[in-house]
Amino acid sequence: MLIVKNSIRIYTKLTLIPLQIMIRTLFIMKRKKVIWKVSPVQEQKLRHKWNKISKYSKKVSITFQKDKELIERIKRETLRHNKNNVTRTAAYLNFFNQHPEVHWAFLAHMVSRNAGYFMTDLKGEFLPDLIEPSVIKELYTMLEKGNSLIFHDAYPQLLLYEESKRRNSPVFNLCKFFHVSSFMEGVWEVFFEGDRTSLLPAAQIINEQNHIDMHLIRTEPFQKLHNQLSFKLQEWLHLSQILFPVLPLHHSIGDTMQGFENLNKRLMLGQNLYVMLFHPDHLDPVKKFACHHPHTGSRSDYDSDVFSFSKSHNGHALKEKLSLFKTKKSLKLYSPKLDEAWDTNYHGPFPSTDWFTQSKDVMSQLRLISKPSPQIRMAYWAGLHQIETAYLLKQYYRLIKKIEA
Repeated sequence: MLIVKNSIRIYTKLTLIPLQIMIRTLFIMKRKKVIWKVSPVQEQKLRHKWNKISKYSKKVSITFQKDKELIERIKRETLRHNKNNVTRTAAYLNFFNQHPEVHWAFLAHMVSRNAGYFMTDLKGEFLPDLIEPSVIKELYTMLEKGNSLIFHDAYPQLLLYEESKRRNSPVFNLCKFFHVSSFMEGVWEVFFEGDRTSLLPAAQIINEQNHIDMHLIRTEPFQKLHNQLSFKLQEWLHLSQILFPVLPLHHSIGDTMQGFENLNKRLMLGQNLYVMLFHPDHLDPVKKFACHHPHTGSRSDYDSDVFSFSKSHNGHALKEKLSLFKTKKSLKLYSPKLDEAWDTNYHGPFPSTDWFTQSKDVMSQLRLISKPSPQIRMAYWAGLHQIETAYLLKQYYRLIKKIEA
């Protein structure tokens, strides 16, 4: 028989959770601010590039042996680093350390870290008791596929830029051999010619979100998953905080992901995260964390006082582990390493359809939006308390049913 050893601390949960809901509501009403948008000169230059690309795209062939070798090498390196979330995340950081002018690579690293945390949460302390095993697997497959699709599209672009720097001559005409959108081919050419505005990162956010919108979000399996109660439960509990750790952790930054199925909301989230990450006060401390704490997928990477990649041995006792902004006594939440939680990864197929047409209005999306976000630490801990509350209520329900039986 299950024994209730500790009663739930009602006070903490009845103050922190409603307070976070109130704060989030207030911030929703705050107006977003456009801090950068594409200029008329940039727009003219991009349209010229795209027109030129569309004219020669079907006629381009590989005539030089060194280009054939480059294409094969990039394909090999992309496949090697696209093994799983851990290898992808490391590859982004390694690239950024070598080419810090390509800001998006670091944004991709930090967002990919969070994708890994979401994947291991599915096998962690609470979710296995709240979501059906079949839906757990479907959620993981969706996260893993999206992470892999983005890397397969983006990493060849990064390596083409690296080669262009090495040759001191652009090789972005090879983008089509990796099924990269003509949209990005034109943007990379403008960037290589010296444009160091926010054009490249803003465009990369647009490109990758449109890429997964076409090849993941609009697919039948995702739509079916999204309509299931368990997916709605995950959103309701606000488990999807994108956390960029800064040590000590109460200085961390981030935002909450909501309405994942909506392209415009994902674009706005990506833009806001970029602005936040590359703020002069934030970049160095977040980068310091990233470089000193290799990504394993376990949340113990950034908070070993709260999380452990080893399971505790507390039997089946109903025990609340969370206090206000910490765990009680020596208790820790289980957060496994990625390679211990999952042994299946997505390795294709990788669709080759180009989402971009010049009739598609992207100029209005080529911008950066900043919107004030509530302090991520409170949102993060309120989310943990919400999910623990749901977990404990379910355990008490099981206990009552067992007693009645």
